[in-house]
Amino acid sequence: MHLWSKVSRAFGTARINCINQKEHGDVSTLFHDQIDFPGKRDKEVYIKIEATAVNRAEILQRRGLYPPIKGATKIIGLEGAGYLCNSQEEYLSGGYKNNSRIMALLEGGGYSDIASVHKDHIIPIPENLSFTEAAAIPETWLTSYQLLNLVANARKGDYALIHAAASGIGCAAIQICKMQGVKPIAVASSQAKLDHSIELGAVAGINYKETPDFSESVKEYTNGKGTNIILDCIGAQNFDYNVKSAAMDCQWVLYGAMGGVRIQNVNLGPLLAKRIQFLSSTLKSRTNEYKAKLVQKFSEDCIPGFESGELKPIVDSVTTLSKVADAHTRMEANLNIGKIVMVNDL
Repeated sequence: MHLWSKVSRAFGTARINCINQKEHGDVSTLFHDQIDFPGKRDKEVYIKIEATAVNRAEILQRRGLYPPIKGATKIIGLEGAGYLCNSQEEYLSGGYKNNSRIMALLEGGGYSDIASVHKDHIIPIPENLSFTEAAAIPETWLTSYQLLNLVANARKGDYALIHAAASGIGCAAIQICKMQGVKPIAVASSQAKLDHSIELGAVAGINYKETPDFSESVKEYTNGKGTNIILDCIGAQNFDYNVKSAAMDCQWVLYGAMGGVRIQNVNLGPLLAKRIQFLSSTLKSRTNEYKAKLVQKFSEDCIPGFESGELKPIVDSVTTLSKVADAHTRMEANLNIGKIVMVNDL
C-alpha cells in the first residue's frame, strides 16, 4: 500500500496517486501527483487501475486540443483494466483484490490508481487475458466496432480501406472485419506495419509513403470497383485519394484529422456522382446510453472471440505510468504497432 494511502486512512480521507498536468503542452507537462479520492455519480462504480494504455485522444488532450467532457475528471486516460472496487474503504484495505477483474471505457482518470466509471461501461475480463492485454481493448476496440457497425453498416463481402492500419484502432478494425466477412485493405507507413496487418487478416496492404495516391492500388485490389467503407483518421491530406478510392455508395467514416482539417479547392461532384455517404464520429462525447448500448453489442459479438483466441489485443509495448512521457513520445513518433500499455506503478 502506498504511503499516502496509509496516512489517509488515519485521517479518514484517501489520497490517490495519478499522472497530472497543470498546463497544456509537451510531455514535460505531465507529472506524478496525489489527489483526493474521486467521487462518483449515480450509476457509477470504481475501478482500481492495474493497467491503462495510450490513445491519440489523450495526446490531444495533453496538448489542449481535445478537452475533457463537462463534469469529467481532468486526469487523462480513456480506458483501464483492473479490479471492481466498491468503496474508499475497500480500496484502502486492499479488499478489491477479491472482486471481479474488469476493463472499462472511461471519461477520464485512467492515468491514476482508481477511477469512477458508469456501471454499464465495464466489461468482465476474459480469464485467458492479463491486465496488460485487457488494457489494450476498451477504447480502440469499442471505437473500431462502433465505426464499422453503428456509424457505418459493414456487410459481408464489403471492402474496407483502413488508414493507420497498425494503430490500435487499425489492428482492431482489421480483426473485426475478418470476423464479419469484410475484406480489409491496410494503409500504413512501412512494410513491417503492412506485414503485421496482413498477418491479422488484411487482404492487401499499401505503403502510403511509397504510393501517396493509393487509389489505383485500391481499384486494383477491388477489381476496379473501389472500396465500400473507408475508416479515415487522416482527413484533409488524403481527401482526393479517398474520393477516387470510393466505390458507389461508399460509407466514408472520418474519426480523426491527423492530416489536417482544411481542404482547398474541394470538388464535391465525385461525392455526388458516387453517392458517397460522408460520416463522422467521436466516442468520448457520446451519451452514457449510447456507450452502454455499444458496450453491450460489442460484448455480445466480440468477447467470445477473445475467449476463443480468434480475436486478440495487439500490444506494441509495455511500460509503466511513471514513464508516461516515453509512452506518449513513442506514439507521437508513430513507432507503435498496436497499443502502448502502461502498468500502474505509482
